[in-house]
Amino acid sequence: MCSISSTGVVFLNARALDVSSEITLSVQTNILGNEQEWTVHGWVVECVPAEEQRGTFKVTLLFSNLPKELQQLLALAEGCHGASACKRVPGAELFGLN
Repeated sequence: MCSISSTGVVFLNARALDVSSEITLSVQTNILGNEQEWTVHGWVVECVPAEEQRGTFKVTLLFSNLPKELQQLLALAEGCHGASACKRVPGAELFGLN
């Protein structure tokens, strides 16, 4: 995972995903030794070749369904680390990511 916020996540994937496709993925959190796994759903809003790792793709996912507890946890983390935990993605304001 590259970054996460209460509105979406940016992650690396081995294959390209179609923009506007809906996907489900698992997100793990570990806070003070308390590990938890969450199932999240969302829409792919961007998929580009990753600059960091050849042969992978950087995927930006806008959450469509986020467990309330995880949403609160991410909102709290955003408040502690600035306005957004995600890097700015040009044009993503349309999707509510920036």
